[in-house]
Amino acid sequence: MAKRRGKRHLKKIVWLFLLTILVFIGAFLLFKNKEDKNIFIPTINNHAEEERLQRQKEQEEQYKACLERPFQEDELTDALLSMEESIDSYIKENNYKASVMYEDITTGLTYKYKASTVYYGCSLIKIVDAIYLINQAIEGNIDLDTETVTYTSKYVRGFSSGMAKRKIGEEITLRDLITYAISVSDNSAHLMLLDYIGFNTLKEYGESLGAKVILTGGDNYGNQTAEDTNIYLKEAYKIITENAEYGPFLKSIMDNNERNAFNTETIKIYHKYGSYADNYHDIGLNLDDEHPYAISILTLHENNGYLQVVQGIHEKIKEFHNAFYENRKNICYQEIYEN
Repeated sequence: MAKRRGKRHLKKIVWLFLLTILVFIGAFLLFKNKEDKNIFIPTINNHAEEERLQRQKEQEEQYKACLERPFQEDELTDALLSMEESIDSYIKENNYKASVMYEDITTGLTYKYKASTVYYGCSLIKIVDAIYLINQAIEGNIDLDTETVTYTSKYVRGFSSGMAKRKIGEEITLRDLITYAISVSDNSAHLMLLDYIGFNTLKEYGESLGAKVILTGGDNYGNQTAEDTNIYLKEAYKIITENAEYGPFLKSIMDNNERNAFNTETIKIYHKYGSYADNYHDIGLNLDDEHPYAISILTLHENNGYLQVVQGIHEKIKEFHNAFYENRKNICYQEIYEN
């Protein structure tokens, strides 16, 4: 009897042991299955999140490309056409003697008002001095810091605050002459640069860019149109945005308040002005705007409120510029995100 009870007791122990193992194995498999599920589910979620982020990136790129696509005439809504007409009316009603050329650099949107009218260009020619020589330096043909022009008495002129600090007989680098010509509109510096470049060479260079009126009129400054000055501004923009060595230099010398009629507390234009007799002109680049543009306003208001004329016209053009992009943003949003 004792042996039977011992065997039964042993069997119970064995069965309990086996049951414990089975429970342990079951718990292990259950835990592993749960763990596997926990690994698998996030994998699906991560894949979906990656797809969502990729789609979002693609949409953002498509939206940006949509904003920057070339302007089409059919984008001029009735509201935009009305704004163009209101700028025309504003100039006419105020009896402004002015010509205007605005161009959005990204899309090619333009506004023109008598943009081909010929004016005495005054110091606007100095921007052509600068872009010609800087492009020569970019191409490796000259060195702005080692090549010089000798300052002689024949170059002494009024309105030359940069060269007034230099001595007759001194060798002036091309970089310094360009700086004076643009930042303080130095007349002596321009004449020195013009002799270095060559009158016909500078004229041919302007024409090669597409200008129709350059160095005509019989002196060393010549005539200009708003259409042509915008051509020079776009070349300046190309240098500023594409050349790491000379772009910052050109931008810095165009960043000045030397009779800058554009600048206000809220608007900054990198510019070059010109004035003589009745002529006052200001041309420049809006580089700080999300959508940069070139603007040329040539006037006969040197002695009759040029600041009011330039700022008033520019303010209305800025409104037109902003309205165009608000309309385009709406169109692009619908095309990319709602279709």
